[in-house]
Order: sequence, then structure tokens, then C-alpha cells
Amino acid sequence: MLMLSKRILTVLVVLNWVCVALFALVLAFILSPVSAAIADELVRAYGPDRAPSLMRAMAWVMGLGIMTSIAAHILFRRMRAIVRTAIDGDPFTIANARRLRTVGWALLAIQVIDLGFGLTSLALGARVGEPFGWNFSVGGWLAALMVFVLARVFEQGSRMRDELAMTV
Repeated sequence: MLMLSKRILTVLVVLNWVCVALFALVLAFILSPVSAAIADELVRAYGPDRAPSLMRAMAWVMGLGIMTSIAAHILFRRMRAIVRTAIDGDPFTIANARRLRTVGWALLAIQVIDLGFGLTSLALGARVGEPFGWNFSVGGWLAALMVFVLARVFEQGSRMRDELAMTV
């Protein structure tokens, strides 16, 4: 199971970079002069007064996607390192406690970014008169909290193991 987890995390790192590239490509297109075609479609669909705010919102969402991908990259890399130590038979280390804490910060960052996306979605929905899909994720916030707690448990456990090793 650990080897499968390591492979999955490796694939996720690669897919995450693909997402960063796509977000950056779309953002560059939105900000380029060539984006007039998109603006024209938005003017036709929502009117000339709403199109500029929609273009800004699209650019903002792509930026949020890039920020989320950066946090996800940190998360995937730290998780892969933790899995590697578990494969090697020594997962309860101070280094893994630090990695888990970093995973907690990455999860927290993703939740904060998601709030930014939610506010954008709500504002945009009010602006164009159509609801956009977003829900507050209690589970995501709880997951971040749980990982911080686990990091502390790992830290305490590894210290206790080290102390025990010194007494023997």
C-alpha cells in the first residue's frame, strides 16, 4: 500500500505541474490582447457593463488556481517524503513531524485560497445574476487542524522514542 501511495503522490506532483501550466496559459491568454474574442463573447452573453468584471474574475480565479497548485505541490512532496520514510521503516521522526506541520500549513493555505474563490464566486454571481458553484468546506478546515495535531503527536512520539533509546 505504501508503494502505491508513493506512486500516486508522484503522479499527483506531475499532474499538479500540468495544472499550473494550464492555469498560467489561460491567465496569459486572458491578460493578452488576443483575449478580445473572450471579451466579445462575454459582452454578448452578459452585456458591456458586466464583461470587464467577468474578465477580471477569470484572471483572479486562474491566479487562485496557481496559488492552490503551489500549496498542493508542497503538500504532495512532503507526503511523498513521509511515505518514503514509512517504506524505509522509520516514519516516527522529527523530520516527519516537521513535514506534517508543513502539510498542515499547505492545507490551511488551500482553505484560505478557497475562501478567496468563494468570495469571488459570490460576488460574481451577484454581479451577473447567476449562481456560481462554491460551498464552504468544514471538512477541509478540520483536516488541516487534524494534521497539525498529528504533527504534534509525531513530534512527541519521536522525542519519547529518542529518550527511550538513550536510556537503554
